[in-house]
Amino acid sequence: MTKVFGFVAEFNPFHNGHKIFIDEIRKKYHPDVLIAIMSGNYVQRGDFAVLDKWKRSAIAVDMGVDLVVELPFYGAVQPANIFAETSIELLHHLGVTDLVFGTEERIDMNMLSHQLIADKIEFKQNFNQSYADNLNQELESQGISLREKPNKLLGVQYITSIISRSYMIDVHQIIRNPSRFSATYIRKNIGSENGLSIDKLVPEKTLLSLMNTPILTWNDFYFFLRYKILTNSTNDLQLVYQMVEGLEYKIKKEMPTSKTFDEFLMSVKSKRYTLARLRRLAMYTLMNVNDKEITDSQADLYIHVLAFNITGQRYLNKYKKNIEIPLITKVGKTESDLMKIELKADAVRKLVNGQEQNFGVIPYIKGDN
Repeated sequence: MTKVFGFVAEFNPFHNGHKIFIDEIRKKYHPDVLIAIMSGNYVQRGDFAVLDKWKRSAIAVDMGVDLVVELPFYGAVQPANIFAETSIELLHHLGVTDLVFGTEERIDMNMLSHQLIADKIEFKQNFNQSYADNLNQELESQGISLREKPNKLLGVQYITSIISRSYMIDVHQIIRNPSRFSATYIRKNIGSENGLSIDKLVPEKTLLSLMNTPILTWNDFYFFLRYKILTNSTNDLQLVYQMVEGLEYKIKKEMPTSKTFDEFLMSVKSKRYTLARLRRLAMYTLMNVNDKEITDSQADLYIHVLAFNITGQRYLNKYKKNIEIPLITKVGKTESDLMKIELKADAVRKLVNGQEQNFGVIPYIKGDN
């Protein structure tokens, strides 16, 4: 039986910790194929990826991944449960036999996830709080805490998604030390003038891309967000995905006096509304995404291939007859109907850097490009 291993990543940016993780999977499990589900141009905490999806996926393949598939906007810019559910669905449709994820410390994830399902700890997301707070309140009532352990929290969600859907996917954990290679630290020190260097933390390909690519941040898009909020009524803003009742009044009130995006976030932030929650909401507002668009997109899952090597190509050619959802390697009219949110989001990115992200762009093939 072919051992098809998969994992989920943002590669924001791809650093040496990711390379170590990939090498450890290869050394420990000897997969026949290694697939990565990677966030596109937007990441879970409501930020813009520092490098676009094509550059990051190409680097990942050059560093040892066989196939990289995009996690679309509607699954990537989400709380942990939806992020994990969408990722696991994609891996299932790709025929993955084993999931690997990194975690801060090893626990009995299988037992914990079975307990979650057996005890029916299924709650409707209360968007007045972060998803992590919602879940942790439920877990802490049973003496379990995952606070300050984001990788472990995602691990629980991955396994819960697999078990609840009865997917035949085995699960493996690899202990990671986030303090050794921190993507947050790297992002903060890109182009730093304070003498801090990232050249020992990232592969040369990542470093060269970061040096030669203008890095997009919320500062580049804040004008568009301000325009959107200032010119829309509170009734219009209330239609935005995950806009909690009453929050539209708060953001409408604070926007005129908030000169920067960070200032705007801090003026709205509270114990109830975390920064990650607010950045995601700002992203939905910027992209004018509503509940129906998200629901429709989640019902029309697709596989958008970003990069592969010869092993990944051979696997796709062999397995694609078994894939029950659309497989996209080139975006045309038919594909654009499925990718409406992605195309809209990437078009907003193009307003700033002028780079097309979908039409006419084909997957990176290691050795051909």
